[in-house]
Amino acid sequence: MRETKTVQVYPSDAIVNATIEEYGSFGWEVIGNQRCQEYEGQTHGTDGRTTNHYSSFNKITFTREKSAAWYDAVSDLEKEYHAAGDTISSYKRYKPVLRELEPIGGVMFAVEFSLYFWGIIPGIIFSIVRASVRADKKKKYQKQYREALTRYEQEYPAKIKELEGKRSELRARSEKLILGKE
Repeated sequence: MRETKTVQVYPSDAIVNATIEEYGSFGWEVIGNQRCQEYEGQTHGTDGRTTNHYSSFNKITFTREKSAAWYDAVSDLEKEYHAAGDTISSYKRYKPVLRELEPIGGVMFAVEFSLYFWGIIPGIIFSIVRASVRADKKKKYQKQYREALTRYEQEYPAKIKELEGKRSELRARSEKLILGKE
């Protein structure tokens, strides 16, 4: 009995080939590779013309024999391999991002503008205070970002490297099992 799986990847030869090689490490054989386009919508230009928009991807279909002697062991290694990949992806999402200041809102602008009608001095004082508060807030955000980035760089790159090494080992073990060398 055979098992079949279909995956979608970005339509780049390098990515398609890497995906085929990766799945091949776990006993999967390609039975189909199809470049596809999916309709995403239309935009209308000012000249009255419409443009259709499509996304492109490759749909690769794999199969493998479930009755092979190595199937159970390789299937377990594959699950572990993908779990490690998911963990790496989640670690990469932890990387901090510098928080931007909110733009000056309409209400704040209206307050500042109205103070200029009361006199130039109150308007200038308010502008200076607002600019000072924004500068302090920006410094605070930058400090928090640097601290979070330092913590991230101390902890996660080593974990990611360790998991990438584990994934390589899992692929190598799987290939050996399939070839009957383990």
